[in-house]
Amino acid sequence: MAGFFRVAVLLLPLPALGRGRQLTTVSCPTRSSLHTEWGCPDGELGPELLVDPGFSGAAWGTYLKEPGGASFSFTGNGVAVDAAADDDETPWHVQLTQAISLEQGGATESFYSLCVQASSTEAGTIQFAVDADGALNFAVAGGGVRAQMSLAGDGRFRNHCFSFRLGPSDFTYQGRVALDLGAVKDVKVCHASLKRCAVRPRVAGITPVRRCYLAPLSQGLGCTLLDSQSGAEFRENRHGQETTGKQACLREMRVLAGNTFVFSIGHCEIWRCPSRAALVEAATSSDSKEVFSELCEYDETVAGRRGAEKRSPVYVQLWEWNFDDIAKECANYLGPNGFDAVQVSPVTEHILGSEWFTKYQPIGFGLNSRSGSEGQFKEMVAKCRAAGVQVIVDVILNHVAAPCQAAIEAGGAVVMPCKGWAGSPYGNRRINSQDGWKGPELFHNRQAIDGNLLGNCPVEEPSFTCPQSDPPGDCTQCDFKGLPDWNTGLQPTRDILVKHLTELHDLGVTMLRLDAASYVSTEDLAAIINQLPWDLVYQEWWGGVPLEERSVAVGHYRDQKYGLKITNALGVGDAKYMPELLNISHGIDGIPPERAVYPLTFHDQRTFEADRFVPTFKNGLEFHQQQKFMLAWPEAVGVRLFGGYTFTDMDAGPPGNCGNGRCQPFPVYMFNDAEPRCMPTPTTSPLATDYEGWVCEHRWEGIAGLVGFRKACRGLPVTQTWSESSIPSVGLGRFAFRAGPDCFVALVRGDNTR
Repeated sequence: MAGFFRVAVLLLPLPALGRGRQLTTVSCPTRSSLHTEWGCPDGELGPELLVDPGFSGAAWGTYLKEPGGASFSFTGNGVAVDAAADDDETPWHVQLTQAISLEQGGATESFYSLCVQASSTEAGTIQFAVDADGALNFAVAGGGVRAQMSLAGDGRFRNHCFSFRLGPSDFTYQGRVALDLGAVKDVKVCHASLKRCAVRPRVAGITPVRRCYLAPLSQGLGCTLLDSQSGAEFRENRHGQETTGKQACLREMRVLAGNTFVFSIGHCEIWRCPSRAALVEAATSSDSKEVFSELCEYDETVAGRRGAEKRSPVYVQLWEWNFDDIAKECANYLGPNGFDAVQVSPVTEHILGSEWFTKYQPIGFGLNSRSGSEGQFKEMVAKCRAAGVQVIVDVILNHVAAPCQAAIEAGGAVVMPCKGWAGSPYGNRRINSQDGWKGPELFHNRQAIDGNLLGNCPVEEPSFTCPQSDPPGDCTQCDFKGLPDWNTGLQPTRDILVKHLTELHDLGVTMLRLDAASYVSTEDLAAIINQLPWDLVYQEWWGGVPLEERSVAVGHYRDQKYGLKITNALGVGDAKYMPELLNISHGIDGIPPERAVYPLTFHDQRTFEADRFVPTFKNGLEFHQQQKFMLAWPEAVGVRLFGGYTFTDMDAGPPGNCGNGRCQPFPVYMFNDAEPRCMPTPTTSPLATDYEGWVCEHRWEGIAGLVGFRKACRGLPVTQTWSESSIPSVGLGRFAFRAGPDCFVALVRGDNTR
């Protein structure tokens, strides 16, 4: 049957004063394409679907809940609306409406974009979308969430769009456009535009805009300054973070078709540079501002004025540490010793259980986990950033938790009998996320095959292939280890995940690790993560050469092969082959060092006992020498250390108290101690097994100094080496090298003390 759609624009203001002034004129900027951000290819954007996009008044009807509720001034070049005082300031109490008819694409789909250009003299937020009429409960088209556009109250016009997809269906939707304007003072809407793209559009923001670490730009050196803006939207948010201001600056950059923005608190500059070389050449200012650009990579190797400075980022994964301990570690150790960022375990609510992998089965997006509450997380991020340490969050965009036994036994019943860490309910392909229940229609399922919404193709083990997918072999559609797979190709699903990432970014999170990234398509990941400006994004990666388009559109890769090469040379192979260390320049063939984050060990890398082939703390002194060499060796760019805990069970979670599946880790900093309770630096290989608790490999003797050594020596050429193969008197198992004129490193393998 036919449905009815409307476009609703909701304005949610800050407290208002002095309502009721009559508005008679609208001074609109020259009209430009409002759909620039959408990504519809040239020649594929259809004609205007609104009869009166400029508001002459002929095609627009008005609605007022109360007589005299607003004044309207139609000019043909926009409309001015001033809502009268309203006790509850309900948006739909003042409306503009226009009838529309939308095709759904027949056997394929139809892609639409609704854009609005508006301003106000009262700060507020426009929220708009295409939605169904009252008979269908005003459901947003495609099941998405309403787009939001901030109006700063400075009279400046801003553009924002909401894209959606209809069909496939042969029916035509007859409905209306409804702009709800009852909550903000002195609103001017210059243009509203609804258009259709003849093909699937490229996703808005698919090109990432990354932190460059370059000096701010100067004019006259190859880059063009398009606009310079100041305003409240570029200042700190309610959390005291500037990241929301960077989001606003990114939006302005895309509206003005720039490719670079320069940000300082309260101020945003929009630039266009013809090339990366021009960007670097223009980076000459001495101002304290941050540069973000489409022309930069994550983890840039150069920084400063014209890229004259060298970057050598060092990260650490504090595995299963609680937020309070991480905050202390940032202030006491990481910041003072030059660590660039700390990676934390997943931060959303998860299933009950003591195992480490419970954190990787989210049941919603509330920031309440066994690592701490939302308040503790917020405080940790603020304290780490104050210490000069950015925060990397391990985010899960691929899946949610597998159903508990009660949900499985319930069959197809619409129930959520399972409980998460904070008590939130969930079920089989059903979660209770921040903005309400999410059901199986948002996940990949077998509905199109046999009508089964609760089933899906599996990622088969041990081959990790997907012969049951459609088309066969596409594992991005299947459930990995029985975990319900988000249908990230759906706009409503993308909106949910973008909302989660935006919340993290608002709190000050500037870096991401993407868990199970290879099970999400390049297009979907880019559509989700690139709505925000990040300092670093890297993907969990297990091997194989990634496509160039994935590297460009998504980000870097976790490459464990680099660390395994170090382990092989220093712990596995014959000591006479130690000079092979000189040949270690990268990890996986096809992933250059500039696009990799190199760990020595990580949480998936576990063994029951010490194993020389697998670098873990259990190898004792050998492992310690390997992590010291990784810091000292002048190759690679970004490296990541590890701070974990002891284990004898491969599934063991952090040391702590467990009851009813609610395991609370023991703190690393006990009783507000100034020093953490960590394993002493090992002196033998393998490690004795009598210690249980927190290991803190990143704190072992010599690591702090080598972080500084790496900052000074990374990237320098190796100018001299000493080994038994070239100088017999050096002795077997000993090796040394010089990098540049001043950096000298000597190694003794294992516990060789000859």
